[in-house]
Amino acid sequence: LIFLFLKKGSEKMSFRSAQLTDNEERRAEAVDRTGLIDSNQASLFNIYCELAKEITGYEAVLFQLFDSKERCYLAEIQPEQEKTQNLSRRRPKDGSVCAHVLLDTKPLVAFDVTKHEITKTHSNEKGVKSYIGFPIIDQNNYALGMVCMMTFSKIIELSQDKIDLVEKLIKKAAHQIDVMTDQKLLTSDRLINAIDIFYQETVLSNIIVFKNFIHACNKMEISKDFEEILSDNGLLKINENLKLEITEKGKIIQDKMGLHTKIMKNIKLEGKQANDLLEMLDEL
Repeated sequence: LIFLFLKKGSEKMSFRSAQLTDNEERRAEAVDRTGLIDSNQASLFNIYCELAKEITGYEAVLFQLFDSKERCYLAEIQPEQEKTQNLSRRRPKDGSVCAHVLLDTKPLVAFDVTKHEITKTHSNEKGVKSYIGFPIIDQNNYALGMVCMMTFSKIIELSQDKIDLVEKLIKKAAHQIDVMTDQKLLTSDRLINAIDIFYQETVLSNIIVFKNFIHACNKMEISKDFEEILSDNGLLKINENLKLEITEKGKIIQDKMGLHTKIMKNIKLEGKQANDLLEMLDEL
């Protein structure tokens, strides 16, 4: 009996933290590029937690991203007593079951955590009964984080259909992150490019002047001081109606910066072409 007790105790103490992924440095950089950690954008990802809970009946759902050292909750559904006070609070990834999910493209499924190879040796201080972790894989096949689901009151086994359904849901979430990241990078690149062109085409290497030029391009009010600076440099003028407008030089710079509004070509579509276009838009 003593031997069995000691053996059982040693198993509880033998939990192994997940090893680092082979591309850990690049994976962590991909997470940083999303700009989501500590961004307090829980409202964008709560829906995935809610849907996963509805599909599975599990009591807790955590949506987490993992940087090089820690994990960060983007959104969560937990029993009231377990809720974190700050969704952006970071926690160590070392020593967590969740970190193991990053090592595979398939979910880690432990309907009974006392029997699964990875979860059975974890300390399980919260009394988790069932656990499933789904990796969040981006368009470059980096595991950005994971969505884990837990039960505390009883073991809940799920059909493969339900697991597949949640897996598809998490892929939708990963796609949303991809789109947001691409848009963020595109916006940054366009802004940097616009500043570079403005400085190259004018002698006004001042970010405040650039900002006021953008305001003027968008018909926003600017102060008299900046009206004079931009007018003196041939970017603004007073028209015959005594209103401020962009000069031809200003329009050329605006166009080079990619900020000039262009009218879409008027294309006439009829019959099957029109129907095909409408169907495509519906799918989008």
